[in-house]
Amino acid sequence: MRASRLAVAIERPRSLWLHAFAAWTLYGLVHGILWTAANTVPSEAYHWTLPSALILAWTWALFTPLVFRLARTLSPSRVGWPLSIVGHAASALILAASLQWVRREAIVAFSDFPRDPYWSALTYWFDVWLFIYITLVVIGRALDLRRRYADRTMRADLLETQLARAQLQYLESQLQPHFLFNALNTIAELAHEAPAAAERMLQRLRALLAISLERYGQDEVTLADELSALEPYLDIQRTRFSNWLTVDVDLPDEVRHARVPHLILQPLVENAIRHGVSVRQAPGRILITARRVGERLRVTVEDDGVGLSASPREARSGIGLRNVVDRLRQLYGTDHALQLRERPGGGAIVEFEVPFRVDTTVGSEPALAEWPSIDEISTWRTGEFASTAVTDGAKSPATGDAAPSRETRAPDPSDGSHGVEWPSPALSLRVWLGIAGIWLLLAVFWTNQLMVFDRLRPTTEPMSLWSTALLQLGGSAAWLVMSLPVLWLAQRFRFTPDNWPRVLPIHVAAALGCGFAHLLLLRVVGLSTMPMLSYLNLNPLTGDFFIYLAFLAWSHSRDFVAWFRVREIETARLTASIARSRFQALRVQLRPEFVLATLEYLERLVHDDVDRAERLIARLADTLRLTLDIGRHGTTSMARELELVSACIEAHGLGVRTGVRLRQRVDVHARDDAVPSRLICAMVDELLANVWLAPEAPLLVDIDVARVSGYTQVTIRAVAEGIVRSGVSHAWWHKHGVAERAVEHAGSMVSVLVPDTTSVMLMIGDDAARATDEVEEPSEVLLQAG
Repeated sequence: MRASRLAVAIERPRSLWLHAFAAWTLYGLVHGILWTAANTVPSEAYHWTLPSALILAWTWALFTPLVFRLARTLSPSRVGWPLSIVGHAASALILAASLQWVRREAIVAFSDFPRDPYWSALTYWFDVWLFIYITLVVIGRALDLRRRYADRTMRADLLETQLARAQLQYLESQLQPHFLFNALNTIAELAHEAPAAAERMLQRLRALLAISLERYGQDEVTLADELSALEPYLDIQRTRFSNWLTVDVDLPDEVRHARVPHLILQPLVENAIRHGVSVRQAPGRILITARRVGERLRVTVEDDGVGLSASPREARSGIGLRNVVDRLRQLYGTDHALQLRERPGGGAIVEFEVPFRVDTTVGSEPALAEWPSIDEISTWRTGEFASTAVTDGAKSPATGDAAPSRETRAPDPSDGSHGVEWPSPALSLRVWLGIAGIWLLLAVFWTNQLMVFDRLRPTTEPMSLWSTALLQLGGSAAWLVMSLPVLWLAQRFRFTPDNWPRVLPIHVAAALGCGFAHLLLLRVVGLSTMPMLSYLNLNPLTGDFFIYLAFLAWSHSRDFVAWFRVREIETARLTASIARSRFQALRVQLRPEFVLATLEYLERLVHDDVDRAERLIARLADTLRLTLDIGRHGTTSMARELELVSACIEAHGLGVRTGVRLRQRVDVHARDDAVPSRLICAMVDELLANVWLAPEAPLLVDIDVARVSGYTQVTIRAVAEGIVRSGVSHAWWHKHGVAERAVEHAGSMVSVLVPDTTSVMLMIGDDAARATDEVEEPSEVLLQAG
């Protein structure tokens, strides 16, 4: 890994130098041709003008990476404006002096001309060297901004992927309590009549939950694996309905390794059983088929139940089916189809289509993994379809937020088409006044430059200050007029990694055209009488060329700054949406150790104490139901939250923690107060997990709720003899779980105090309900009825 990073670090400067060398070589050739044409006898000048121009260009190519580095090092945002200006001024002076020496020595080396006086020549060409340096600084700044913008774009795209991952995680987490709740109700019916059947169902339910945990975080599995995961559920239903239910599977070999969403079949089969087969008066049959249709995989679940007309529409589109709809949309965007229709002869058919793709990792079964933390980046989905998880303008299924539309986002710098589709930010009056002020200052600078040059050159004919000032003011006015078309060209033909071979010639021609247009305007208004292609005009032509390039780089810099700000806002919004989605997934997530241990305990209890088993099933089902009801919202009432706490504690007491009991003292004025969903329950759950006592040892969970001047004070204590705790930290709840997320989302409106290792105090502000982000339930998607 370190070697590859080093190779990339070496390759970047090398690539930069090669690009700079190619660009400067092109410039050297163009400059050499103009220099040759400006001579009185071009056929005798090319042998020294072209080599001299190329040597100058290649010298600038050697200095270009250094100037780019200085542009980053001396950035005003890093060192401040005064130090940045001083540093660049010193660098520009050194480079100007060096390049002027190179120019003089190159001309002498390839021609018979004597050396020009150094200081007068440096003064005459100083503005050109200065413009080249400034142009390189602006180009370096533009490249740096583009890199930052590209990095931010990549980060925003990654955040979109992570948002889709978090939304999928919520949808997947939502299935578990929903399915367990329905399965436990079925087991409760068998506990009295057939304990052995109830035990078998509990075993299969535990196996199904273990499979779900093992594959938690996987977007897709093979169709064969999905059917294997479905088998424990089918076994549960066969046990429940005895000979009344037949499930057949028609699965050709060519589709066995096709990829399908994880846990996609179980809610479809459950929907067919609950609303089709279970309500008919005769044995029922469910058929699961899969076929490859071109480049699509079509999976069908059909039943011979009562049909859609006999079952209410809302029954056929409950949590399970809505979950399927939302997960398909998240994984495949618009590249999927789902249809619910009547079955000829009675019953219903649910059919979905997804792209046909074969799993290339067939035969590598994943090992049973621990319950993955939603905070671990390694568990975030970065799948092929994550970027199209939500269609433009649609609401995200986990947060209810409007998905960022491509029409409102900043462009992708790698897409050449955005040169036309994404206009630059408009130039304000303040910017135009600034441009006019710069041209006025340049007119003053040029006038003084020529006057100093006139004093240094060996001549007896001095320049007129008035005519020189008029000439330079006219030149600045001409460039002020040309600024508008130049900036339009910069916006219309923007450089991208894809289109630069096509756009570069346009800008080179435009830069040369601006130079000649500048000289033509001076001749038209009578400020200049020199021929267009003369040796003395080579200086302004060269300066104009780089002024154009500076405008071009500055325009690109403005674009990247504006788009970077858009990306920053989008990144902040996506980050907030991810946090809300991950928090919602946590709110409906159960502690798997507790659920698995309770199911294992129930396997023994249905034989030893049926009544206790029935009560435990009822309380566990209540816990699941309340978790689903409360977890889908950001806040809940204190009474509702304490109802969940009571169900959870009683489920512990009837099951794996027989010695635990609950005592509550609640101020009547606090019962309707809004609290973050599952905050208190999560605190109690963490407290129970961190108290090391024998399961049968007496343990009292004492909760005291009171009103204290604008706050609701909740005190939770674990009261028992001989409590032994793991670790020495008092912040035992601080584990990136539901409790911590709820506190984070509530911000300063929720404070946590941990006076000792067996208690915690919550101070919940009255505005905590507004501070906690509300997360909407996924909107129901209407299915097509055949």
